Amino acid sequence: MDYDLQDDVRLLKNDKFRRLLQARFVGQTAQNAMIYALLILLVTESGSSIHSTLLIVALTIPSIVLGIPGGAIADLLPRRFTLTLGYLARAGVAAALFYYSGDLFYIYLFVVIHSTIGQFFGPAEAATVPAIVRKDQLSTANSMMMLSLMLAQIVGLVVMAPILIKLISADAVFVVAAVLFVVATYIVGWLASDFTRTQDEKPPSIGFVAAMREGFHILRTNRHAYLAIVYLTTGLSLSKVLIILMPKYTRDVLDIAPEDTVFVAAPAAIGAGVGLLMVPLAIKVFGAWRVAAGAFFVFVLGFIALGLVVFVRDFVQDNFDFGISFLEDNFSLASVITVTMMLAIPLGLSFTMLNVATRVVMNEQAPQEAQGRIFAMQMALGDFLSLLPLLIVGVVADVVGVRATLLASAIAALGVAGYLTFSKQFGPVGPPPSSEAGPASSGRPAPEPGT
Repeated sequence: MDYDLQDDVRLLKNDKFRRLLQARFVGQTAQNAMIYALLILLVTESGSSIHSTLLIVALTIPSIVLGIPGGAIADLLPRRFTLTLGYLARAGVAAALFYYSGDLFYIYLFVVIHSTIGQFFGPAEAATVPAIVRKDQLSTANSMMMLSLMLAQIVGLVVMAPILIKLISADAVFVVAAVLFVVATYIVGWLASDFTRTQDEKPPSIGFVAAMREGFHILRTNRHAYLAIVYLTTGLSLSKVLIILMPKYTRDVLDIAPEDTVFVAAPAAIGAGVGLLMVPLAIKVFGAWRVAAGAFFVFVLGFIALGLVVFVRDFVQDNFDFGISFLEDNFSLASVITVTMMLAIPLGLSFTMLNVATRVVMNEQAPQEAQGRIFAMQMALGDFLSLLPLLIVGVVADVVGVRATLLASAIAALGVAGYLTFSKQFGPVGPPPSSEAGPASSGRPAPEPGT
């Protein structure tokens, strides 16, 4: 397939897709800022990684319990209605966090509520993309969705939340987040879209049980889809480990305050931006599942390098330097911080490419009317499998150190992914598909939505 840049640019002329993109940017800015404020607030006050672990667990448990039912409901309801109600409910949660920011019980309660909303919101958003763009635009559409997420992370994590926390307090972040969620509600909802049911035309539902059966059938018979889910699930679990450990990593390894996690987040965002530029062409040249496999391997290597950052620093200084000594001598920027910033770039790049490529695989292989449930199934399965490691990772980091924990997590993830890749017990029972495009099992042609 030839790469058509002009055709990709036409995506932004698609009013539905553009509105979805804008709302995602505003809403994700609010969400990233809010989660950052909660993480810093809990870790700073407790001085332990345990509360950051509890925060991630509170965000994870609703996915395990409600993930698949949430996906079913997301497929049954008009998607714009689900997105509108989801943004509005999140605005209410942010306002409640402002009011109850001094009470740990209510903080965790509203974090659980926020995550519960996401079990209906997330699958609806993921399944909306293939419904409003052409099939040959999926890789670029998913890249743009990831770009909006990365830009939102920069604005929320790197700019808005740190500035508000330093100048005012974490409470100010919750107020601004509530306002931004309301703005996202306006963009995607009734006020901005002339909301009607006819705008959300969708194919007939195939039923909850049938959709789940079809989702498992795809994973059991389609090796490309199976590998994509294995790599995405394992990569997402590692990313949660990194979120839990990063405040402690910045304090214990980089010797800077936890709120200065921006030193790692900013270069990771740069890498993510580069990855978004690369991934559409890479998918067209190599295929989505190959890009997912390569990106996962690079992500795990970057994780290992963070655990061995001191040795990586010594190796770089002895063989390349790259001006690290100059920065340390003239700008008092510790060499270990510089190397960590360098390592964050391929981490952000590979994680972004992994996310986009795996979503493209599932968009191509799953029938449109079941995609909400299949995405929900993947998220619920990943959260369930990662729950136990997340419960212990903070405690382990306090006992053996954050670098050793990062290293052990990466090696364990590599071992699990390798076993699931080559295992005949868990791998697909059928032959791989003859083509990377097209639904694997439905026999129904993919829709060609208009713009």
